[in-house]
Amino acid sequence: MLRIEIDDNEKSKLRLLARQEIGRVSERIHFVLMAASGKSAPEIAPLMDYDADLVRTWLKRYVTSGVTGLQDQVRSGRPPKQPYLDSRVEAQISPSPDVNGYLQSVWTVALMVLHLATRFKTKVSISTVRRALHRIRFSWKRPKLAPARRVDPDRVAKEAYLAAVLADPDPQAHIVAIDECDCHLLAVVRSMWQRIGLASQLRLPTPGQNRQRSVFGSLNLRTGAWHDCVCARKCTADFIRLLIVLLAAYPIGPIYVIADNCKIHCSRALFKWLALNPHLHRVYLPTYSGHRLNPVEKVWWQLKRHVAANRNFRSLDDLDLAIRRCLDSLLPQALLHLCNSPVIRLAQLALPSPNVPITSGH
Repeated sequence: MLRIEIDDNEKSKLRLLARQEIGRVSERIHFVLMAASGKSAPEIAPLMDYDADLVRTWLKRYVTSGVTGLQDQVRSGRPPKQPYLDSRVEAQISPSPDVNGYLQSVWTVALMVLHLATRFKTKVSISTVRRALHRIRFSWKRPKLAPARRVDPDRVAKEAYLAAVLADPDPQAHIVAIDECDCHLLAVVRSMWQRIGLASQLRLPTPGQNRQRSVFGSLNLRTGAWHDCVCARKCTADFIRLLIVLLAAYPIGPIYVIADNCKIHCSRALFKWLALNPHLHRVYLPTYSGHRLNPVEKVWWQLKRHVAANRNFRSLDDLDLAIRRCLDSLLPQALLHLCNSPVIRLAQLALPSPNVPITSGH
């Protein structure tokens, strides 16, 4: 006979657990309580409508493992009917349905069920296929349009010249990245915390007539100095205004101007003006690589996040004031940290000694 002896404290704990645990675990605890009162396994079994051997098994588990031994152990469960369903769905959903002769251009769960049944003789339900898609990390969402991946035929030459400029050890050489962006009276809609419910959704009234400002900005990749011009539009004449500001800010040493290939950076009027100012050297980025190689893009992200996100402006004067406050708050070290990229690191690495950031100007 299997004897179990427990004290009053342990008995109180078992009774409390018997009221808290799920049914089958609670019954196993009652096995132990009755065994502690002197009953044997054959006596407990008919009272609880169990087999005596099964009662004895749980009593032995309590003796060896305590209350933990009365819990259900992890079970493997029933083996899946379709063990290769996930890999099969993943392989079939990658190509478009028209590759398999269907008229549809997009896979749906119902179409996948039909495809598996007709081609692989695999009969599964719609819910089973949907669970398989979730397991392989697929979700139902819209794709996004993207520009064509074109290759600049002069990419190698442009990248080589850019690398040579960034590696210039001359401490008097000024390497600046230039770009421009537009800020509108109309707010840039961004996500924000709002109360749940359609009636409480924030409404942004649009201005009667949307107008804009064009901001031309330049960042010194070695010192973090920032210069900009806020203009009514983007044109070659306004771009030259910024270059004149750079000539005044850097009277000594060559100025390497890194820019993309937009029209105002490649116009005939600009080339004529640059011919009269050999102090400036153009460094064009490979086409379609401005967001990757021009660190000024991150300044525009910061500007639109702090100035334009979910905020409408009544007048251009209010917009100008907001732009000015944001750009004036960007200190050189903060700009270098914000725009940190391989281009900036290469420009600073070429210097013989760390350069001290200068005060930004406008």
